[in-house]
Amino acid sequence: MSASARASGVRPNRLRLLIEVPAVIVLFVMMLHVTANALLRAFASSPIQNTLEITQYIYLPIIALLGFIAAQARGEHIVADLVTHHFPRPARRGVLFTGYTAALIVTAGFAWFGLEEALHARDIGQTAGVSTVVSWPVLFLVPIVFGVLTVQFGIAAVRALRGAEDVDENEDATVTGELDGDSSTAPAGTTSDSEKK
Repeated sequence: MSASARASGVRPNRLRLLIEVPAVIVLFVMMLHVTANALLRAFASSPIQNTLEITQYIYLPIIALLGFIAAQARGEHIVADLVTHHFPRPARRGVLFTGYTAALIVTAGFAWFGLEEALHARDIGQTAGVSTVVSWPVLFLVPIVFGVLTVQFGIAAVRALRGAEDVDENEDATVTGELDGDSSTAPAGTTSDSEKK
């Protein structure tokens, strides 16, 4: 399990209800919209007006932004643990804490900047490109999502400092041995594929 996977305190059921289900619904609606547009364009020469703008300025930002929260909560962001696994545990904790704190500062800045931009877009009545499709309400998702990410990174930083993300080297060796079919590192009471034959 990666360090960020241990950092999430969100249960998968709550995550699916709050983040993944709305993202899947928006993705499904987008798929239906784009398919209907393509069929109407091909067979009736009457495409749905502003499909590109709606897809680009409404559907895709919602899916991408909700995906950021879901990926962090599930611990599915990319983790490149090339050097730090050789460090002593206190140093690893410090590196993780520093990384999560830096991410927290960046996402808090994005949340603040996103809020200012969303308020400005609302004030001017921003539309999607040159169309009449109103796009400013979706911009309020930016500060919300980055605010949630800020909280997630804060929780992850505290957990890293407390050592909740320490990885047991024996546990990693056991998992690696099980994947390779090596029974010498498998847990007691289990047999490898080679012993079964």
